[in-house]
Amino acid sequence: MKIHVGGLSEGIYEYRFDETAAALGLAGEFSDVHVEARLEKRGEEFLLESGIRTAMQCTCDRCLAEYTEELEHDYVMHYLYSEADAGRFDPAEVLVLAPGASSIDLADDVRQTVLVAVPLKLLCKQTCKGLCPMCGINLNEGSCGCRPEPPDSRWDALRTFRDRSSGQEF
Repeated sequence: MKIHVGGLSEGIYEYRFDETAAALGLAGEFSDVHVEARLEKRGEEFLLESGIRTAMQCTCDRCLAEYTEELEHDYVMHYLYSEADAGRFDPAEVLVLAPGASSIDLADDVRQTVLVAVPLKLLCKQTCKGLCPMCGINLNEGSCGCRPEPPDSRWDALRTFRDRSSGQEF
């Protein structure tokens, strides 16, 4: 996933890449990664704006159902030949190229962006009800006949305090 910049004249260039997850060092649960990039050359610096799309096979954290999570994420990166110019940009969005470098390799940035796009909580849907803690039935598919356990009486004093103090500011 390289863009050859040696001898590139100033202007805007558009690129599209399709890469396998394995080629980017991503685990097997990811599908192919699609990248649409817009590179603008201005003097000795390059501005890359990129959109990344892929999908990931997941297991829901609440109900354990298998589902596909569509991932889309954008990132911006400034590529410079001079480290002195790097201070003008957010450090997370700048890379200094080796003198005379003739290409920019996007693979590592794309891999990191895909990993950052993965949600911390994997849910098949936002309204997922999870599993019944008593019988284990998936509550998204129906209800069960389990009765909830009565609350632990050791917490009654705290519940009473909470109920009495609700509405009061501390």
